[in-house]
Amino acid sequence: MITPVQIFNLQKNIYPVLKQPKINFAENIQEDVFTPSFTGQKPVSEFDNELKNLNGVRCARCNQRMLSEEKYHNLLDNISQVKTGAELEKLLTENKQYLNDSNSIILKDLKEINAKYPDADINTVLKKIDEDAPKIYAETCKNNINLIKLVTEKLFMSEHNKKEYLKAVERLEIHKDFQPYDLHKFTEIMNDTLRETDYPRKEKLYKKVMLHQSRAYNYYKNITSRHLPAQNTQTGLRCLGKALFKRSVSEIRPITIYDDTSSPANKILVCRDCDVKTQKASRYYKFSDDSEMLKDHLTQYFQDINSAINADKLHADSDYINSLIKNIRKTSNQKISLNGNDRSFLEYKKNFTDLPFENIEGLPCPKCNAIMLTHGQREKIFKKINESSSIKELSDIIKTHSGNFPPMTKLLAEKFRDNFIRDPYITDVLMKKSMTVYVNKLCHHEVMTFIRSASKKLNDPSYSEAEKNKLVKLVEALKEYDKNTKLFYNSAKLQSILLNPEFRGEEDKFRLQERGDELLAKLEILQGPICHSTAISSKENYSWSKVFAERIFRKSVFTKDHFVARNNGGTDELDNKIGLHRECNQLKGRQKPSRWLRKNPEIENYMANYLRKINEYSKNGMIKDCDTYAKDIANKIYYLYGGSDKLKKEFDK
Repeated sequence: MITPVQIFNLQKNIYPVLKQPKINFAENIQEDVFTPSFTGQKPVSEFDNELKNLNGVRCARCNQRMLSEEKYHNLLDNISQVKTGAELEKLLTENKQYLNDSNSIILKDLKEINAKYPDADINTVLKKIDEDAPKIYAETCKNNINLIKLVTEKLFMSEHNKKEYLKAVERLEIHKDFQPYDLHKFTEIMNDTLRETDYPRKEKLYKKVMLHQSRAYNYYKNITSRHLPAQNTQTGLRCLGKALFKRSVSEIRPITIYDDTSSPANKILVCRDCDVKTQKASRYYKFSDDSEMLKDHLTQYFQDINSAINADKLHADSDYINSLIKNIRKTSNQKISLNGNDRSFLEYKKNFTDLPFENIEGLPCPKCNAIMLTHGQREKIFKKINESSSIKELSDIIKTHSGNFPPMTKLLAEKFRDNFIRDPYITDVLMKKSMTVYVNKLCHHEVMTFIRSASKKLNDPSYSEAEKNKLVKLVEALKEYDKNTKLFYNSAKLQSILLNPEFRGEEDKFRLQERGDELLAKLEILQGPICHSTAISSKENYSWSKVFAERIFRKSVFTKDHFVARNNGGTDELDNKIGLHRECNQLKGRQKPSRWLRKNPEIENYMANYLRKINEYSKNGMIKDCDTYAKDIANKIYYLYGGSDKLKKEFDK
């Protein structure tokens, strides 16, 4: 194991350090940054080998699942041994997570080939794949031309814009077969059209067209460049495997060449495609990078690395993740930085091991008694949502799973259903408008409830005048904020009001920290499914209603919770973990169990249903290593947190 080292709090005379040189891009960084070499028992070369041998880690730049070099060669060997198209389709489907968006086109093509030629030998299948690649690209050209025509026919636009788009269609139709499949010519025509028109949604249309076009072109180029029919069978299959998976192999890159490039604290994993694109860069993340997109990808990458460390597949310094975060923030001139919530989430994921029953279907939530969805069930529902083509289908999906929604999410689901029942022809835009108005009213009610609750304390003689004055200032600030309906209720402004140390004071007698966290959690639960970010709304085939449906189902998924929060001294042992809906987990927050149980007296009845199910599944052999779980939770509630003896009597056997 690597000996733990606190990377950014070292005495300079104990550990070897490398001082950050003065370079132009760090002008805004006032402090010197020290990056130590690892001083553990394992040499750096072993760390590199462990990092390179990780499978399934997402690329730190593009979020593509990556293969280790060893897994890649094993995959090529397996592909070279297949005998039929069905075997090839099955093998590629099992490894589709490693296929990028362009190469995943082969799965659809293989399915059609196998349906049309079920008894064909593998040489015939390879020949058909090679023949179909240019046809797929040509078909994509045709579809995009038809899309542009449809836009000019169905959507309102000026005569000038319509004329320019139809002119582009004429130019594209001349090259509709695009021999020799020149994407650059297609791009040139679309760029000319983009410059000449002022249609408000022209960039969205451009991105949608070019997304399909570039994917189909890359797939065509990858496949046909391998000359599959000219090879013998095994060589042809290996060439196909290389075309599909070569760019998904992981590579180790230094974050910046200005620091010690041998230090694990300066190394990240990226796919070979991203590595090729950035090979000549002196620092991996530049000032011009899209910080929000990369932040999401980095968070996913750090989660995967944490999982590898927990599974003992990667032996790293105890502060390894934090040092990576700091290095990336430094080299990108602080444009790519994770906030406190992101880093807390990473710590939470790192320290929270799997529960034996988290993938068991049918468990009721111990907070609200609704049945929790497993992650597998959620993915199946998401697939149905993505395949749906109308608000009616979404409404039916919501109705089918109405028993899975926790209380606040259920309000949103029922309102969505009610809007559709009242107007079966409601559009996506009108649905969004109606739901936004409804949620704003709910949020206003929650804020006013908080204000009324705080105002009642002004009549309590146990509080001093100074404390009451602070409370008056808080109430006035909230009332002033609530008048401005243009602001989102869960904005940073509201957070700064509720969590302002000036109002809470050192002792926090009013428990404003806890109450403020709870109010912010309620507003996030209500507004989260309604307010979509620009990044989401600019995606291809964007549908507000589909994103809304996905988000309310996310709130209904099983999540792991520490019964006693870790910052209150809770352990990571099994008897301190319970399953909760994501919504119920958010509302519980850091509350002490005694207060949580006192505020929600129905929990003991619902907890009994939850524990009975776990005992039932344990006896059936569906859950292992949970024989005393129900007893431990029941005794903890009775002896430590002042619960009734109902649970103890039933489960303490």
